[in-house]
Amino acid sequence: MGSKGSIMITESAVSCAPSFKIRVVDTVGCGDSFTAAIAFGFLHGLPAISTLALANAVGAATATGCGAGRNVAHLDKVLNLLRESDLNEEGKTWTKLIEGLSACPEVSVLSKTPVNGSSDRFVNVVPVSGVVSDLLSMLEVAPERSTVQA
Repeated sequence: MGSKGSIMITESAVSCAPSFKIRVVDTVGCGDSFTAAIAFGFLHGLPAISTLALANAVGAATATGCGAGRNVAHLDKVLNLLRESDLNEEGKTWTKLIEGLSACPEVSVLSKTPVNGSSDRFVNVVPVSGVVSDLLSMLEVAPERSTVQA
């Protein structure tokens, strides 16, 4: 869905995550970066909604630079996007999409809007603050754990 966000559909659920607001410089490599983050999420057993948030951040971080192959998302850019959590929650797009998913058993939507315990009969609104907190606790220690073998 590009600038609108992303959707993950599995046998049991649908997860939706709006994109991060950024100034796009170059979209070359964004899809590859996004896909790599999806693979990372699956390999690390992340929940679908967290995987989408991470993939959106990685794709967005890639779009802020210029040059095919030379511009890959750096961890610091991804972490900053996650910390800022400036989501592009364009109401019409998500409302229309969710209405079309009424037959799905479970639909989760990432949102920066406070939930206050209210969820639709089939829509689980997931606060971005909790997802980001979980991702940051995992990703901020990544540079400390990585070592270069000689």
